[in-house]
Amino acid sequence: MKHLIGCLLAGLIGVAGAAGDDFDSRCGRFVPPLIAPTAQTGVVIVDAALRAYTPLEMTVDHGVAVLSGIGKGLGMHRSSYQCAEFMVIPDLAPGRYRLVSLEGRISSITLTRRFLYPMPGDGYHIVNPHDWREGPQLYRVQPRRTPELEIEVRAGEVSYLGRLQVVRSPPSIHAVGIERQADAARERAARERLRQLSGAAATGASAPATAPPAAAQP
Repeated sequence: MKHLIGCLLAGLIGVAGAAGDDFDSRCGRFVPPLIAPTAQTGVVIVDAALRAYTPLEMTVDHGVAVLSGIGKGLGMHRSSYQCAEFMVIPDLAPGRYRLVSLEGRISSITLTRRFLYPMPGDGYHIVNPHDWREGPQLYRVQPRRTPELEIEVRAGEVSYLGRLQVVRSPPSIHAVGIERQADAARERAARERLRQLSGAAATGASAPATAPPAAAQP
């Protein structure tokens, strides 16, 4: 019975998250002042579909991406803005970076014991282990090092790291990893989102809605 309740809750939460995934209406608030590239720094957009493998696969609404510089002095950086699978890491010195981790948050009332107590080598772990009645669980997925999850940052430019998927990894059905799949349409949409948010941050306004089609010429 508990397992069935967990499945139902997971499904309901996943459906609610998908229904409310409207970028223009949800994502104009809490934009940091510095979100656009400058003459000295670049910006990375991380487009990642966070998933939790509970009794049912479900969307994780809030996440954080972490990049680490490959080379001396580049350091480690966490995304400073996130909404609707769209994470932004601004103010990066030029150089090459790799994805270190994706972090997510989920209500552990829906989770099975196997998820709450991951085994070594699964690729993820619980960041704040505690009784589920105390609040949501935070988990972190740390991918293997691979050139596929590296990104070049150039001053004055926006780089796109996506589309990332948190997926099950063989041979264990419980293990998870991160895959990258090219999607030109999503990349164009992500760059346009950043352009809109940059304008909102500069003026202190909410993110503008998508512009209506231009009127036909007489």
